[in-house]
Amino acid sequence: MLNYIWLGLIVIAIFVAVGRDVNEEATNRFRNNEDVTLHVAPDALTVAGPNHYTGTAYLTQEDIARFYGASEAKTVTGDTVLFPTDIVLSQSNPNAGTLTLSIPATAPSVLQDAAAADGDPTKIIGKASFDTSTFVTGASISFLPPTVHFRILAKVADEGILKIANTAVELAFGLIGVMALWLGIMKIAEAAGLVLLLSKIVKPIMVRIFPDVPPDHPAIGAMVMNMTANFLGLSNAATPLGLKAMEELNKLNPVAGTATNAMCMFLTINTTALTLVPATVIAIRLTLGSTNPTDIIMPTFLATFVSLILGIIFTRIIERFFPIRGSERTEAA
Repeated sequence: MLNYIWLGLIVIAIFVAVGRDVNEEATNRFRNNEDVTLHVAPDALTVAGPNHYTGTAYLTQEDIARFYGASEAKTVTGDTVLFPTDIVLSQSNPNAGTLTLSIPATAPSVLQDAAAADGDPTKIIGKASFDTSTFVTGASISFLPPTVHFRILAKVADEGILKIANTAVELAFGLIGVMALWLGIMKIAEAAGLVLLLSKIVKPIMVRIFPDVPPDHPAIGAMVMNMTANFLGLSNAATPLGLKAMEELNKLNPVAGTATNAMCMFLTINTTALTLVPATVIAIRLTLGSTNPTDIIMPTFLATFVSLILGIIFTRIIERFFPIRGSERTEAA
């Protein structure tokens, strides 16, 4: 079921991204292949080297509204936006070259989005044409930014789906060593009788928590083993034991299709899962570079202990005030 949910979320994300991209293409939000006119104040550019100028260019809100639309002008802070500018002149044409436009936080959102789509949210690199003889007295620069197409879909794919997929693979491989170590330790503990010993310790408590289940019924053993696996942080090993326990509890079920009190209680205990050694969490923290991956042990134990007690209490309350009707049990029997 969880796989279908993840698949549904991915499909929704793709459709939303495509919808927004199509809207941007239809409205030509980024004015692809159109020059925007930047202004240069007198003496705002200085010579930084041969064929190289640095300084500041600017756009007014009127310029932004005229070129990109009034909605983009509303995203601007102040009447004028200043852009740190770096110009490298072409060797063959002294009035053209490459212009690097740094994007400040006060810039219109369309330029910020264009910069991010081009790979660096702090700057845009494009082609420019100008008259260098007017740089001292003030000039205009025709700036052609790179084209932007389907930026949101690319972001969802590159930074979302593909990035998470790569992270999942890297994390899975990183877990192999740690999980193999813990599983080996648990196998030794099982062979030494530690798991059986814990099961015997827990069994008297289980009889009190599950009064409807006979003490020698196989369901008790399966539930104890499931809880022991969870207690030691072996959630993967606990899963088949939990399924086995539910299968055995269902054999005691007098009402087909209705969960018994024992089933509900076991599900609560399995969900809260009192844990002493969160092996999987420790492995993940170690893989992601935690300096002390085991410091999660005590907080995890306390949190799961409190959740276990509260879960048992609330389940008992629900059992008391919302019992299965006796007539249903009698008719089913």
